[in-house]
Amino acid sequence: MLYRFAWVLMWITFKIYFRRIDVIGLEKLEKDKPYILVANHPASFLDAMVLAVFLKRDVHFYVRGDIFKHPLACRFLTWLHMIPIFGREHGMENVGKNYNTFERGKKLLQQGKLLLIFPEGFSRLSKKVEPMKKGPARVALQTAFEDGGLNNLSIQSVELNYSHHGIRSDLFIRLGESLPLDHYAVVYKELPAKAISMLTTDLTPFFKRNVIHVEDGNKTLVAEEVMRMEFNDCMDKPSTFFNQARLRCEKLDFKEDQVYDQYVEVLNQYKKLLHVHGLVDRSFSKNHPPHIMGLLNLLLTIEFYVLSKIFWFFPGKIAKWIADKTVTRIDFYTSVFTGVLAFTCLIWWLGWMIFVFQTDSIYFKASIVFSPFFAYIAVQWENDFTDLKSDLILKNLKTTAPSLVNQLEEMRSFLLS
Repeated sequence: MLYRFAWVLMWITFKIYFRRIDVIGLEKLEKDKPYILVANHPASFLDAMVLAVFLKRDVHFYVRGDIFKHPLACRFLTWLHMIPIFGREHGMENVGKNYNTFERGKKLLQQGKLLLIFPEGFSRLSKKVEPMKKGPARVALQTAFEDGGLNNLSIQSVELNYSHHGIRSDLFIRLGESLPLDHYAVVYKELPAKAISMLTTDLTPFFKRNVIHVEDGNKTLVAEEVMRMEFNDCMDKPSTFFNQARLRCEKLDFKEDQVYDQYVEVLNQYKKLLHVHGLVDRSFSKNHPPHIMGLLNLLLTIEFYVLSKIFWFFPGKIAKWIADKTVTRIDFYTSVFTGVLAFTCLIWWLGWMIFVFQTDSIYFKASIVFSPFFAYIAVQWENDFTDLKSDLILKNLKTTAPSLVNQLEEMRSFLLS
């Protein structure tokens, strides 16, 4: 029950929080078939939450075991399908508890569930692929070949990408290749430890083929800047974004230091010119889609935008204040902010619901009931206003400063060449 409630709450929150959500390859998850999902881990708890919401199947996942210390927290987190897993940093006395962790994962898979594991083991901003942990291989092979086995089990890759860590970012989820396990059956029956090591080793190239990454982690921020531009060009065909982004990262890795420094200089100059002139990169994309709302719709819906901004101002500010005060790592920020925002807004909305249903005003009641939908309209309104404003500025610059427009177009072409 709590999982379902949290699912609905976070679905509403994510629909408002993210500017755009694309899920590619969802058909690869066959109904009632067990999978071990292996995903990159760019945003702490948020990664598991968005997958639980948008994969359209219940997801169970491992999280750091030290947050389960309090009995009440343990029960609450278990209801949310979280499973504690312990590393050496949690104390060697706790590592032995992982036996129960792996057994629980095995039982869930035997029931046809989805088990999410982050094989790199920790959340971080860098897009460099870290060494694989042995946990995914151990759970996979124990489940596949012990206690009668599970012949239809496979490891399914998942790519997660956020355009940035903050509100109005774009969320991209892609289900890629799956890795069958029958190749390891003979070795596992003879030497389980050897089979686990083999699969762990094989997971690295498999994982690299199915996530967007750079070999040099120091190039992560530049890669993300260029990927945002690439995404703007792929908005009409989001399925092409993964391959284009991987190609972009490969090109960055191959650039020698001097060429890379020149590339970064052009990128910074391009960003500066956009900012100075009030432009956004989407205006320069050849695949810039029509606005969700045209100028007329912006005028017709401005009332909902203003009402929503006023109504949700207080809980929004509270959530941001809490996130700003408690988070020191940017990869945790969106996780904390969305979670706090969801529950702060829920309490705020319920408080108003209790109040308005003691009144006789049907208009007032309807306004409060549908206020979450108005918040969605407000976010879309701001997105379209930003795009429309940029488009109008660009149209004017083509007449008044064509050389500047040509310079920006040439710089963008260079960055995406």
